[in-house]
Amino acid sequence: MLLGIALVAPALAGRLTAENGVVEWMQVLLEGGAAALFGRELVRNTRETRRVSPFDLVVVASLIGLVIGEVDLDRILFGTKVIATRFFVNGRVAIGWRALAALIVVGVPAAIGLFVVVRAQVFWREGWAAIVQPWGRVLAASVGLAVLTELFEKPLGHVPSVPRFLLEELLELVAAIGFFVSGVARARR
Repeated sequence: MLLGIALVAPALAGRLTAENGVVEWMQVLLEGGAAALFGRELVRNTRETRRVSPFDLVVVASLIGLVIGEVDLDRILFGTKVIATRFFVNGRVAIGWRALAALIVVGVPAAIGLFVVVRAQVFWREGWAAIVQPWGRVLAASVGLAVLTELFEKPLGHVPSVPRFLLEELLELVAAIGFFVSGVARARR
């Protein structure tokens, strides 16, 4: 539908796919829903098995990271991109805020990464077990699409006669739909 709009009304397609536009917020809702669905599975499985699944933890953390990145939560809270080095060396920002940001931006992913490294065999076993399931294949395809879109983000914005963010946002939307569908299918199994 979005490609059809781009053919008939390119200006409208440009507005829909602009940064913080309708399509981007649809992605946020789908990715947030997927994070909630996978998070519910993580909690349920943790209660049943008395152990945290490293695979499910990575999926949930990654989806939450995508949502935070899409809504630019750091810019909303701090008025600047927190992940950037210039935030951490900015003397106008209180050291406490910079330390908190460092703890969240570096500490949380590092802790999750360390947990996964320690439980690497379980992570790989669960990952391969997921790939065998239809929901796991949809999740893997969606991750692949999201990664490729991120890798080629700049060139996608320079395709002639296409609104600047259309291809990037369209591919990210398809990936977000895949995340949500895989979360629904996983919850129903």
